[in-house]
Amino acid sequence: MHAPADFSKTGLGPLAAALEGRQVEGLFRRWVARVHGVHLDERVWWIQISREGDESASVVLRCSPRATAEQAAAVLGHWQPTNSLSLLVLNVMSVA
Repeated sequence: MHAPADFSKTGLGPLAAALEGRQVEGLFRRWVARVHGVHLDERVWWIQISREGDESASVVLRCSPRATAEQAAAVLGHWQPTNSLSLLVLNVMSVA
């Protein structure tokens, strides 16, 4: 069972907390996002997400500091999880 994450000490609390447990309107069905990790570098936030109940596939969001949870959820809605070993990074208000 996934326990709610506490991002209060990371400085990224609002965005990560807003994504944790959020309902995402996917291409084929609605799913719940689970945050597995958060990292801040000099310019962007990196947030690792998986679908609730399926941690075999995950994605990393590369977010502008101005990105909102709604924008991140919209990008996640286009993600099609796969069990492949490749790393997928989705941009949220970031230059590719």
